[in-house]
Amino acid sequence: MKPTNSKERRVSFLKFLALFIATVVSIQAAVFFNYSVPKKENALLRQSNMETEIERDFQKNFFAEMRGLKGLIDSMDIEGQNVSYQKSLISGKIVDLQKKIPPKDSTYLYDMHMDVIQLYVELQTAKEKLLGLKDAESTIDEYKTAFKDCQENVKQLERELYIERRSN
Repeated sequence: MKPTNSKERRVSFLKFLALFIATVVSIQAAVFFNYSVPKKENALLRQSNMETEIERDFQKNFFAEMRGLKGLIDSMDIEGQNVSYQKSLISGKIVDLQKKIPPKDSTYLYDMHMDVIQLYVELQTAKEKLLGLKDAESTIDEYKTAFKDCQENVKQLERELYIERRSN
């Protein structure tokens, strides 16, 4: 005996089965994305955190190198230093510091580091000029003393000339 609505039952069963499969698939997709998206997000965050730590370590080392370089430049003032050796040592440190700078990227950091390097080069040059002018300062003092002596001699000669003119 065949039921009279077997075709309707079959259509209804297929509709139920299709909706059941669609519901199960959508639940599985939601669970999948609920777990896979945070994994990828965590991986990206870990990568970003690693890059930030590397940059922070570089900045820390760069700052330490800058302090050492400043100390070397300041030590050029000490009497008895071998200035040419100090210059070559400072130049070598500047080149090493420049080589350690990471390659240029889209951020401002590369330009900032290069500007700092350029400032140290200018500071070294200015310090060298200042050391050269220290001798000039003593020479200027000698010339001032000699000038004062000459002025006194001129005054003395003017007095003598005046006295000679009056006596004749």
